[in-house]
Amino acid sequence: MLSHWLKTLPVWLIFVMLSCSGLASEPPRLAVLVYHHIQQKVTSDVSCTPDQFAEHMQALLDAGFTPITLAQTRLFLAGTLEDIKRPVLITFDDGYESLYYFALPVARRLKIPMTVFMITSRGARRIQFARYLSESQIREMTANGYFDFGSHTHDLHADTLVIFDAFAGHSENPVLRLLQRDLRISSLRLESIVGARPIALAWPYGKFNGEFTAVARNSGFRMHFTSVYGYNEPGANPFAIKRIPVTSRDTAASVLRKAGAQL
Repeated sequence: MLSHWLKTLPVWLIFVMLSCSGLASEPPRLAVLVYHHIQQKVTSDVSCTPDQFAEHMQALLDAGFTPITLAQTRLFLAGTLEDIKRPVLITFDDGYESLYYFALPVARRLKIPMTVFMITSRGARRIQFARYLSESQIREMTANGYFDFGSHTHDLHADTLVIFDAFAGHSENPVLRLLQRDLRISSLRLESIVGARPIALAWPYGKFNGEFTAVARNSGFRMHFTSVYGYNEPGANPFAIKRIPVTSRDTAASVLRKAGAQL
């Protein structure tokens, strides 16, 4: 009888029931989920539909996850975040305008904080297949209290590490000066829009090295997000934060697994 009843439930709901039963035994760890674009008709592997995104967020809440802010993420990494069960950080790279139309309503309805890493040179511009967030949209999203904004560089959304390596052997690598200038512009641009200097940076394509890290730290960025796959524990390096990508193929159940539900 029980097995027949279970067969009638959605797969993700069964995962929620099973994972919630083990909340107390789970060690503290933080999954940082990475989204990009939200489209009515998906044209990219790193996009999802509005319905998919809303279902993912609802499933996380139903499974007992607590979406957190950038400030709370910093506390978690320092080992000082208290009374938060199953933290998860929802992030978006690039800063597409679709977030204003599809992520903001979900954040408002479910009261979920989210973080956007913005390519600041692309604000309000349409490049290739999509338009990017405008300054007024960023201000509104920030004013609602549900969105943090960090840098995804100003105009260096490229595999800068390849260019850096091409200058190997030079006494002074010009890419470092270029990166320093770019991050300064990005930081000032975001500050002019939201009223505060950004504390977080997501490396384009997740590519970085020790020299890049030093430049970013000197530019005021206190958390650096990478493309290294995995989970973060208290005491983890805030300058090499691991993340987990969400793709167009992900379901509510697979997002729960990626968030760390022990099923």
